[in-house]
Amino acid sequence: MKGSRQSAVGSSLAHDLLGACVFRLLPTVDCRLPTIMLCIMLALSPGSFAAEGVEREDRWAILIVGVTGDADLQKRYLQEIVDLHATLAGPLALPKERIVVLFDDPSKEPDLIQYKSTMDNLRTAVRNLADRVKKDDRVFVFIEGHGNYDGKIYKLNLVGPDPTAEDLSEIFSILPARHFIMVNATNCSGGSLQALSREGRIVITATRSGMEKNQTHFGRFFVEAFQNNAADSDKNSRISIIEAFLFASRKVEDYYNNEGNLQTEHPVLDDNGDAQGQSKPSPENGDGLIARMTFLDSGIESGKREDLTAEQKEMALAAQEIEKQIEALKYTKGKIPEAEYERKLEELLLKLARINATLSK
Repeated sequence: MKGSRQSAVGSSLAHDLLGACVFRLLPTVDCRLPTIMLCIMLALSPGSFAAEGVEREDRWAILIVGVTGDADLQKRYLQEIVDLHATLAGPLALPKERIVVLFDDPSKEPDLIQYKSTMDNLRTAVRNLADRVKKDDRVFVFIEGHGNYDGKIYKLNLVGPDPTAEDLSEIFSILPARHFIMVNATNCSGGSLQALSREGRIVITATRSGMEKNQTHFGRFFVEAFQNNAADSDKNSRISIIEAFLFASRKVEDYYNNEGNLQTEHPVLDDNGDAQGQSKPSPENGDGLIARMTFLDSGIESGKREDLTAEQKEMALAAQEIEKQIEALKYTKGKIPEAEYERKLEELLLKLARINATLSK
């Protein structure tokens, strides 16, 4: 019991450090970055992920498609949601009861869609989750459809009244989760970034501003990123949010090049709370660190989960936490002495190699 209490206290302190240090300091990444990385490494210690090798189901998904406008687009957006739902509930092993779907015509897929996509129904759906979602949970929000932007205010086109970006932020703010992944794949979605950005949120928009008003394609490519590990650039059999973002961004660029058309959507990502979206998140601009360490899966590949002992699960999770610490360390390069950087990197790589060697036996 004493060890369990210490683990819980350590986890709580680590997450408090993360909240106090990382999200408040990341906008000023220059001189404070090594301290920020220390906070992140503490928060990402193996004990903060799972005590004594126990996996905790901590994930939720809210999938929203607003007014589709015509039959062809409705069919396309419905297929996106069907594919995304299948990926979440299948390879990513998210229980179906933790996936909420809103669509403009629920009769198109009644076994999948719980709500017509109205603002009142969105409030109801989120309110129904509020007592179930915990502080350390991850909430994934995916928004597809049409947006509007008048130069000042972004609105999402839903059935009935259209919520502004401020409305959307307020609706989701009642969920106590620290960790949000919000993907707004609509046209004009860049106009929502200022309102949606905040501490603890990864915000991705299909456009870099509200003035990119043409139909977007980013959403379907983002969904594709998780299918068959398409975006797994580091070949670790997991897709991080930044891998999915970069994959979908490249696919958008390729789409316009192949069509011979001027690119009218430019996806951006913000995960340091400064509301400044970046098309190429990096240590230099301060974005991308949280997205590199955030996944939609449970932490262990669904196909391997049943084959691992409790000890092996704990080791697998520990290996993943070391990988996160390596990513965090990369953001200190150039901010700390090179010898110190190399020493820390070597220590982490050796730890990782030892765990992987044991797991491969």
